[in-house]
Parts: sequence; C-alpha cells; structure tokens
Amino acid sequence: MTIIRKRGNRINGINGTNGIRTGIQFVLACSAVLLFLVPGLSAQNARHRPFDRPLSQAEKQWVARTLASLSTAERIAQMVSADANIFFMNRESDAYRKLERLIAEKGVGSLILFRSDVWASSILVNRWQKRAKVPLLVSADLEMGPGMRFNDTVWWAPNMAVAATGDPEWARRQGQATAGEARSLGINWLYAPVADVNNNPDNPVINTRSYGEDPATVSAFVSAFISGAQQSGAIATAKHFPGHGDTATDSHIGLPVVDVTRERLERIELAPFRAAIASGVGSIMSAHIALPQIEPEPAPPIRKLDEREREAAEFLSQTESGAARITMPATLSHKVLTEMLREDLKFQGLAITDAMSMAGVAARFEPGAAAVLAVRAGADLVLKSPDVEAAIAAIHQAVEHGEISGARIDASVKRILEAKARLGLHLRRIEPVEEVDRIVSNPDSLRIAQEIADRSMTLVRDDRKLLPLNLRAKARIVNVTLTDDEERGVMNPFVSELRQRGMDVESVHIDNRSHAASAELRGLQSRLKSADLIVLSLAVRARSGKGAMALPGAGSAIVRDAMLSGAPVLAVSFGNPYLLQAMPGIPTYMIAWSTVPVSQRAAARALSGEIEIQGRLPVSLPGLYPRGHGLRINRREITEQTK
Repeated sequence: MTIIRKRGNRINGINGTNGIRTGIQFVLACSAVLLFLVPGLSAQNARHRPFDRPLSQAEKQWVARTLASLSTAERIAQMVSADANIFFMNRESDAYRKLERLIAEKGVGSLILFRSDVWASSILVNRWQKRAKVPLLVSADLEMGPGMRFNDTVWWAPNMAVAATGDPEWARRQGQATAGEARSLGINWLYAPVADVNNNPDNPVINTRSYGEDPATVSAFVSAFISGAQQSGAIATAKHFPGHGDTATDSHIGLPVVDVTRERLERIELAPFRAAIASGVGSIMSAHIALPQIEPEPAPPIRKLDEREREAAEFLSQTESGAARITMPATLSHKVLTEMLREDLKFQGLAITDAMSMAGVAARFEPGAAAVLAVRAGADLVLKSPDVEAAIAAIHQAVEHGEISGARIDASVKRILEAKARLGLHLRRIEPVEEVDRIVSNPDSLRIAQEIADRSMTLVRDDRKLLPLNLRAKARIVNVTLTDDEERGVMNPFVSELRQRGMDVESVHIDNRSHAASAELRGLQSRLKSADLIVLSLAVRARSGKGAMALPGAGSAIVRDAMLSGAPVLAVSFGNPYLLQAMPGIPTYMIAWSTVPVSQRAAARALSGEIEIQGRLPVSLPGLYPRGHGLRINRREITEQTK
C-alpha cells in the first residue's frame, strides 16, 4: 500500500478584521439561548437559572430580610473576600482553621480559589457554604478554563487564540462550558473575560489574555463570553477597568501609568466595558493602574514592608520610572470607580477590586488603609487583601468615625445579596459532589477547547513553503525550545505529538539558566547543521509577576546559528505573538498562542497537515504585518492506493 501525499493549497494572506462581522448585536441576540447543544452540560445548566435576569418578588424580599438581619460588622464582612488554595487540609491545620474563622466567625461574603484540587474543593466549598450565615459567592480566575486553577482539568487556549478564529461564537461556547463546569465545582463567579484592549506590544501581563488590539473586535468577543457564561448561571466579570492594555508594567510588581486623556479612553479602552455593560455583565474588576489625566491625586511613596507583609504580597521589590506621574491607582479612585463607572457608564452590578496583594496597591498602602480607600472609591468587594481581618476592622472603624456612611455600605451589600439571589444561592447553596466527575472535563468541553485551538493556528510567514511538512522518511528534526519558563518539560506534549506522527525529533531545552558551557548548548551548532529541519519552539508567555516577555539570554545566538546552519528553519510561538520582531529573518513563523496541551496538539496537527491553518492576527506585528493577516493552508490530502 502506497500513501501519496499532496501539498495543501495556499491562499494569500488577507488584511483587515476578516470575518469579525457579527458584532455585539448578534451576541446579544444569542443571549436568549438558554442551552447550547452540549449534551454533557445541558443537565447541569438546567439546574442553574440564567444570572442576567430580573429578580422575582420573592428574591427581592429575601434580599431585604437578609440585609436587615445583618449587623454593621456582618455587612462589612460581606464586602471582603477570603482566599484559599484548597488541597487536603486537616481540620486542625492552621490553613483550615483560618478559613473556618473567616467564614463562620467573621462572616466574609465570598471566597476566591487559587490553585486547588477538584475533589477537595468540591467537598470543602460545600462544607463552608453550610457553615456560612449567608450563602457564599465562590469565585475563581478561569480565563482559560478550569485548568487555570484546578489540577487535572482542561486548560483552554487564551483569549487572543479565540479571537484568531474570527468568530465570537467560540467565545460564547467557551463561556458556557466554563460556567457549567465551574458551577458543578461550587464556583458561581468567574473572573473572566479580560476586556482589555492590548494595544501595547510590550505589555508583559495582558498580551494573549486580551482578545486583541481592535476595540470593536474585543467588544464582540467580550459580549459573547458574557452571554455564554451568564446564561449558564454564573457571574461574568469584565476586567481590568478602565483598561490595562496600554502598559509595559505588570501591576503585580509595580504601578503602571496610562497617561492618556478621557477622549482616548472613550475611543479605545472603554469600548469593551460599555459593551459588557450593555450585555448585562454581573461584575467589573478594577485595574491597579495610575491614570494621571483622570485621577491627578499623587500616590504616596513606596513603603517599607514588614516580614509578614512580604510573605503575603506577590512582589519583593520594584522599580519605577521617575519620569512617570505616579497617581492614585484606579482601584482607589472615586473619579474612576464612582464618577466614571457608576455615573457615566451607568453600571449597576458589582464593582470589585483586583487582588489587593499586588504591588500596584500593596507597595504603597497597608491592608486596612487600602480597603478603606477602595470602598470610599466605590468598590463593592475587596479581593485578596494581604490581611482580611485587618481590612474588615479598618472599614468598620471608618464607618464608626463617619468616613464611610452606613448607606454606602448598605448599597454594596444589597448588590452582593442581589447577586446571590440571582444565582439561586438562597434556595440551594450546595452542589452534588457525585456530579463532579461527570461534568468537569467532560468530552464535549474537551472537543470545544480543541476545536478553538485548531482554528486559532495562525501562519504569519512561510517564505520557503514548508507547510504542511512533507519530509523524507527518517528526516532528522531538531526541536529547540526557547523559553523564559523554568519547567523543563514545557514543550513535551508538542514533541510527543510530532513523534506520534512518525517524526524523528531530537529536543533541546534552552532557558535563562542555559549558558555556553551547559549540556544543552554543547555541540548544539553541529546538531543544527546536521538537521533536516529545525523547529524553534518559542515558549514565552504572559505570566503574572514576571515583568517582561523575551527570549532567554542565549536565544538570539541560537536563532542566528539556526539561520546559518543551512537547514530549513520553522519558528512556532507558543505564547507571545510579537516575538517575530526579535527574529525578523525567520522564513516560516506560526503562532500557536499558548503552551497548554490543546494548543501544542493543534500545532503538531497544523504542521503535519492534519488540520487547516486558518487563523488571523487579532493584533498587528509592528513594522511587519497588520491585524487580520494570516496565510491559509488547506489540509494535506491523503489518498491510499493498493498495489
């Protein structure tokens, strides 16, 4: 039997938004659909009513009764969130006792989960829901699906990959699937989608978390995700208000400055948030950014942290440009959270802070003072304070001293209780544990996640017409992983997928620890020269607290050596799409958008010709390619002939 392979046909790149024509009106129309045709999720969604709906008279009465039953201290506690990493915890352990005290004794109104285990989370969230006087809002940052926070669950491709498909419907399906799985875990509040417009290629923390650089495109995808998530019974969160896209500083380790006018904000940054509000988004998260032309009040200098604070904060040191005008962060600004968000944009949902342990706030304000300033600015909920009890006590003291009115507290607590009523938590706050392994990571969610990744593969350049690969038998491939990640096996799924397709792949890992005498670099030049194909796997991606996204120190030299080797060179970016600027001579450049397994599998399938390459750039690559560009390559046609 002979297998005859025919190279796929090539279609020239097309500029422009290319297919993103559905717009927000289409997305809003989709919001009327209660259930998407996903059999594995339909039963789960049927147990949860859509979040974005008017309250019934009975629900309004529950809100009023509950608010009246709470003391001032209990009302304030509703406005502060506890945080947890949930693994197995003995009931007498310090971690367990701390959470038990905050929920059962202090009465915090919400809980945010970070890296956790599925079963432990399901069990303990139910237990703490039973212990809470008022049902808990349980939240998690699930921008890229459950895998972002829960072990052994599926990571989805990032937002920019979803936008590369050109179809907001995929964002709606992602929102729906994510919400369905989250609710089965007891999570009812998603800190997604990111509504930032990534118009700064040097942005180290938003980057592929954004749907792109075009406000209209971002608006359409944001609205679609919100529709899917909230129709499936979870609260969606548009973040980070009023826009974190045009920064080159990570607010986890510094205070970014966005020195633009209100007119500029209206034209770019605010458009997706207006779209989110029009779509009925349940909550909006603030950004720890300085906006000197909006909020001119100077921020205090960086303070000295004590040892306990250093352990709780997400940063150890920071440097800031002396030329930048450092003013009060948007999170602590009345002009931003009340005058702009509430009064100008008419937002009626929950206004929440970003994590208060981040340097954008914590470097200048101790936990209690920061919490008070956030509430005075207009925040309904203070998220991830370095000291939850100090935050509650400081707000209480501010109320007693008349710095914050009781009416101001009541307005926020009423909004919080209304959200709980819309979620149906006053009727049922416990999720059946026996349903978890039926719903989480179900085959239908996996299928959608892989389909998005497959459709997102974006071929920017292929001057030598390498794709789809048509290698001779036993061709020798050298895969060089260039990464700023210290995980040695970060690209193992990609290499494994290539090998499963019969390719002879030698793999080398280069990171910031690699040096000229290291085992990885010794003899690499000779190996490159003897290769039939060199694949540069660029695993450089946005991660909180990293501060920058660039090739490792040895990266530029290796790219040069690869180009001089005489072998065909193919670069695949598994993260930052802008890396082509650092290697403009690379003849073939494809963007796979992330290192998550679905993206690595899609990349291998695209290179081998198993799937069509059809993605389009949601951002421009400055000086190289415009937004909307992308080469399209059909699947390789395979026929079988029997001799």
